[in-house]
Amino acid sequence: MRILASSIPLCCCFLFAVLSPSRASEAQDQPVSHVIIPNPTPRDPDLEKVYDEAQTDKDKQHTISIQNQLRAREIWLESNKILLLAQQLQQEILSNKKTVSMQTNAARAGQIAKLAKSVQEGMKAR
Repeated sequence: MRILASSIPLCCCFLFAVLSPSRASEAQDQPVSHVIIPNPTPRDPDLEKVYDEAQTDKDKQHTISIQNQLRAREIWLESNKILLLAQQLQQEILSNKKTVSMQTNAARAGQIAKLAKSVQEGMKAR
C-alpha cells in the first residue's frame, strides 16, 4: 500500500509532463488572429475639441480671472502715468518759466492723450 501511495504522485507528475507539451503544440498549430487596421484619411486634429475637453470650466474661469487681474493692473499703471504727466505739465505751466517751450508742453499733452486712449480701450475690452 505504501508503494502504491508513493507512486500516485509520481504518476500524476509523469502524465502532466507528457500531456503538457502536446497541448502546447496544439495551441501553436492554431492560426494566429490578425488585426486589420484600416487606412485612415489623414486630416488635421480638431484643436477646439481636444483642448476644450482637456480644460474644465473651473480652469477656464480661473484663466479668465487671471487675465482680468492682469488687464486691471495694466490700466492702473497707465492711469498712474497719466496722473504723473498731468501733474508735471500743470507745474510747468504754473511756474511761469520762460525756459519751458510750448513744444515740450504739447508733447507731454500728446503723451497724456495717448495713454488716456489706451486706458479707454483697455476698459472696453473687459
